[in-house]
Formats: sequence, structure tokens, C-alpha cells
Amino acid sequence: MNKYEIRAESVLQKREEYYLKCKKRNQRILTASVVSVCATVVLCTVFALKHSVQPLPVIDQTKNWVNITLTQAYVSPGTYDGMKIFVDSNEKNYGDFKTCYVNSSDEENPYNELNSFGVLTSDGEIVVPPVYSSAVSAGDNCFIVERTFEDGTREAALIDSQGKIIFEYFRGNILPIYFENKIYVLIADAFEGADYLIKPDGTKALDIEFQNLFYSYTAVSEQGFEPEEMIKGIYNDEYYLINYKGEISGIYNKKPKVKKPFGQGMNLMAAYKLYQGNYKTLLFGVSDSDGNEIVPCYYNSIYYTGDRIVVRRGDEQGLGESDVVMIYDNNGNIVCDKGIFCWIDIEYGAETGIGTAVSEWDDEIMATVGGYWVIDKNGKKISDEYDKITKNNDGTYTAHYDRYSKTHILDKNGIILE
Repeated sequence: MNKYEIRAESVLQKREEYYLKCKKRNQRILTASVVSVCATVVLCTVFALKHSVQPLPVIDQTKNWVNITLTQAYVSPGTYDGMKIFVDSNEKNYGDFKTCYVNSSDEENPYNELNSFGVLTSDGEIVVPPVYSSAVSAGDNCFIVERTFEDGTREAALIDSQGKIIFEYFRGNILPIYFENKIYVLIADAFEGADYLIKPDGTKALDIEFQNLFYSYTAVSEQGFEPEEMIKGIYNDEYYLINYKGEISGIYNKKPKVKKPFGQGMNLMAAYKLYQGNYKTLLFGVSDSDGNEIVPCYYNSIYYTGDRIVVRRGDEQGLGESDVVMIYDNNGNIVCDKGIFCWIDIEYGAETGIGTAVSEWDDEIMATVGGYWVIDKNGKKISDEYDKITKNNDGTYTAHYDRYSKTHILDKNGIILE
């Protein structure tokens, strides 16, 4: 299949994932008991001659945050500062590194609010001491660490294996961008102020102070996510598409601009516009070979079936009655108008597909959906209404009804086979 689909993903979805994760991390606050234990260990290290040397934190709370510097402490294998070391499998690390944690109760619970986090090598050697509110590897010698304020907010930084700060602390998050298990760049996403695209060595990949910078699946095709468009940035009222190496692949403003060939002599157009109130994103349309706009730059989802253009403008996180879904032919004529479906799925080269309309809330898929029909390429309903329809690999459809307790197999034209 060569089905090609462009999506302008909602910033709100990625932000929500960020904040859910941050909410858990905000609970991991170092208490006074941990500080006192650390001070005690410093006094006792001269007696621990049989143990190996590892970094120990010195806590400075004069500025209302946990300020960490590194001295030396003697630790036993499998322990740090007399506390058992546990592995936190919830955190994704680059390479063979693992996030670890300790707490004064020696409790194996990654959500214990008294936990302090660090990073281990695959052999269990401490490379980042477990003294942070969060710690993950983001390169061979690059680690994202966070420290927590008394009010629950955090600062993030990049450090190397020697504990040296290579990207200074700031209030926000650092997000590594993975591509084929390699990290070329990271997003420094500030809660206030500018966002930056940085490299694992702490230097800036682009010397631009972005108003907003975020990870996004901008383009989706049968071959998977396209690496040329993995990062989005907003700067000076323009919209940047950036690849996984931190290279700019496109800059867009309010004037529709040719993005790439779309098929049958047409071109995909993109423009940076207001969408859903004050939310700005790329909206897509189509022009002919002479540059005439045949599908307006109005839609945040668009794909080509071979002789039809399917467009949608709506919330990427679910289906709603206000969603606009339409079908155009190659000349820009509307063959399926808005108000009939809230979602249309027609594969490349197919004569039929699936149309969905909104009716009620579905607890199983946590979305507001309703009837499903097999439709032709012009959006005409050619089957009965079902509670759900899925496309099979052989071109037939499985149609569910009676709230999914019964099914039919339909042929490509929506006719019941069994």
C-alpha cells in the first residue's frame, strides 16, 4: 500500500502526557530525614575502608531547592549510603543504562515519594548517584536529571558521567528524541521562557529561541513515521518542521506553501494558521500543477486514496460532532460533504472504506462514537449500520452489532457473507 496520510498532531496531547508524568515526579521530594542521613554518612566515611568510593550529595537548601554537589562516600555493592538500590523499569533509558532508586525504608516501590533516583550501567555500577528526583540516560555520556523545589516544581539539567553540568538547570522538562534507537537531539521544554533544541553534549542544535518546541508525528505513511518531520517549533510567528538530527526541513507562515507532491500532478499545501481558538498549527490543502488551490488549507488531517482526497478538521484525541470530514475528487469537487461522518477510512487504491458517525459515549474505547457503515469512495453508505466495523487483510470487513456480541463478515461492497 502507498496510502499517505499527513496529520498535524495536537500539542495538547503531548503536553498532557508530560504533565501526568511530571505530577508523579513532583511527589518525589527529598525530606529532612534524607538530608540528615546524608550528613551522617559524610561523618562516618572514614571508618568504611573496605567499601568502594562513590559520589555522595551535599545538600544546600538556602535557595529553597535541593542543590546537589558531589563529594565521596563509601558504599557496598547493591547499596548506596546504606540504602538498598532498586531498578526502576518504568523509565526509558538510552543504551544499556537503567534508572535506579533508593529510599530510607528500603522499599521496592518506584512511586515512593521518598525515593531518590540515579542511573546504573548494565553491570549494576552507579554512573549517576541516586540523589535526584529523576534521572535517565540520554546518550553515551549524557544524563537528564531533575531536582525538586519545596513547592513541588522542578528544574532539569544535563550532566555527564562525572557529574559535570553540560546544560544548565532550568524550570521545565528535557525530552530526548529517539530515532532508530539513537538520540541526536533533545528538546529543552521550558515552563516559562524560550524552548531550545540541544545535542547530547549540551550544545544547541539550533541557535533559535523557540516560543514553543515539541515532538510530533507530523507525517504518517505505510512506511511509518517520516524522520524529516519529527519535531515542530514556533518562532517569530512561523512554523518550523525539524528532522531527528535537528535540521530544519520546512518553514511555514500564514500564506499557503507547497509542501511536497501529492499525486496525479497535485501538490500538498500547508499554512500556519489559527486552529481551535488560540491554538496554532499547520493546516493542509491541495493545489493543482499550476498552483491553483483546489482543496483549501483548512484541514489538520489529509490523505490521498489514488483518486479521492479525504480531509478532516477536528480534535486528534477523539471523535466529536463538530468534526468536519469530507471527500474531494481530483478536480477539487466535493463528493461527500460535511455533516455525514466524523471519520472516514479508505485505503489507497480501494473502492470502498469505512465511515463513522457520532452518537454516544463508548466506555470500551473511551470515545464518543456511533454508527459504522461500509461506504464507497464517494462517501455513500452501502451497508447496514453497525456498532463497529474493521477492515480485514483480505479486503473483507468484520462488522460488529448488538454492542459487539455478534458479528458478520462483509464483502468489499458491504454484503453479508456469513
